[in-house]
Amino acid sequence: MLSTSGSDLENATFVSQLNEMISSRKKMTNVLYQVILAGKAPRKLLKHFVLQRYPIKNFWTRNILGIAARLDDYRLRSELIENIYEEETGALTKTRRHLETFVDFGVCLGLSRADIVACRDLLPETEAVIEHNVGTCNRSDIDFTQGVASVLLLMEGQPPIVNRDGLSMESVMRDVYRLPPKGYEYFSVHASATEGQKVSEIEEDHASTAREILTRYCTSDELRSKAIAALERAINLRHAHFSAIYERFYDPTEPPFRV
Repeated sequence: MLSTSGSDLENATFVSQLNEMISSRKKMTNVLYQVILAGKAPRKLLKHFVLQRYPIKNFWTRNILGIAARLDDYRLRSELIENIYEEETGALTKTRRHLETFVDFGVCLGLSRADIVACRDLLPETEAVIEHNVGTCNRSDIDFTQGVASVLLLMEGQPPIVNRDGLSMESVMRDVYRLPPKGYEYFSVHASATEGQKVSEIEEDHASTAREILTRYCTSDELRSKAIAALERAINLRHAHFSAIYERFYDPTEPPFRV
């Protein structure tokens, strides 16, 4: 029988702890996602969801580049580069640049492309998420494993975004809000469902890469402690961001959006 070293057990326990932290405060624990997945979001709330989420997503590939640049393992670095290539081109899934599909979602809600990409009226909670993500992934005085745990794993390792009836963002956008295919394409790729599954295969691959990087490089008590603290801070910031969108822009007297 193969024995398991103490370090292997520590690594497994550490990664399991990160997974549990993410799962226990997944997106669906926030009222913003509960309202959206219930099909109750008015046009105004959905519009501001796009306007406040877009700038965070716009930094995604640059943040992952910051991590990749500091990885000395070619295979793991190439997996992150593949992630970036797919995000920026959509070539692997034969779609389009992922950020542009999110813009299309906003356009279907009545926003213009200029409204979305040039929005400067950001909530302080939105700016705080951006600051955290950029810092942990790119600052030379912060170990890159903090970015892996609190940005890469947090984003790619989310549990399925589904409501109590098992309906995904993709199906709710398609069947409840009645968006055309161009309007829900983003959710077909990101943490949503194709037939028979609830999390896209490409996101699961990216989460596996993040876990392997953490197992390989986050090998001291100090590094693990800092990665856990960074993830906890990121989760708190993200939920404050979600809650701020809901509290600022949701009016329950407005009718739910329908195309």
